[in-house]
Amino acid sequence: MKSNQYEMILDAIEKMGISKTDIARKHTSAYDEFHVRGRAVSEELFFQIELINDSQVLDLGCGLGGTCRMLAEKYDCMVHGIDYSEQHISTAKSLSKLTGFEAKTEFIQADATQMPYSSDHFDLVITQHVQMCIADKDKLYSEVERVLKKGGHFIYYDVLKKSDEAPTFPQPWVDNKVYSFLISSHELENKLCSLGFKKIASEDQSQKGLNFLTNFLTQAEEKPAILTGQKILMGDNSIEKITNLYQALKDGIIGLESGTYEL
Repeated sequence: MKSNQYEMILDAIEKMGISKTDIARKHTSAYDEFHVRGRAVSEELFFQIELINDSQVLDLGCGLGGTCRMLAEKYDCMVHGIDYSEQHISTAKSLSKLTGFEAKTEFIQADATQMPYSSDHFDLVITQHVQMCIADKDKLYSEVERVLKKGGHFIYYDVLKKSDEAPTFPQPWVDNKVYSFLISSHELENKLCSLGFKKIASEDQSQKGLNFLTNFLTQAEEKPAILTGQKILMGDNSIEKITNLYQALKDGIIGLESGTYEL
């Protein structure tokens, strides 16, 4: 993780001929949505949920806050983001201030298994490529259930295991397999249903992810500059991580899945 993420993002955008005073959310989206297919899949996930301007939303594992700003812009609602990384939270705050979303987004450094929110607080909780970094899934999803209002929704877009074979590391979420905690789609569904969630829908996103990564890796070979955002978020070995992710998806070791549950 780069320690000067915000400055690197500003520099990359300004090199495109956009001055700091003109930077908008559309300019930062290439750098602040840290999941496969980025902004496109984020916009797909939330069309089925009715959000209004007084809705309270939580992005659990928000990274640099890109999805938070997208939701705030599209639905004019209040979006809270938590992340375990102080660096991510600092960058998220700076980017919201830069792009004019400081009043509609709030970012807090916190542990997803011990969230600093009251019970029955949020209308929607979302996670994108988060759970595989958290060992205690029971605490994680119990906290999601606790902070959601009755009738609220939980939406995830995550990396899940499809095989007992371990993927090759480093992966985009961790460098070392010791810190990777993948579960299967079946295990995830069982945990959520045991907490009282009702499944609304799920979708295997693996092929869409493969198509995206195939195209991305081809472009990266031809134009290495498109890796700028990935290097800011994942470090200088980002191409190795993305290649390993692609191979694990192609081999059926892991999959990408999205899902919507109602409490």
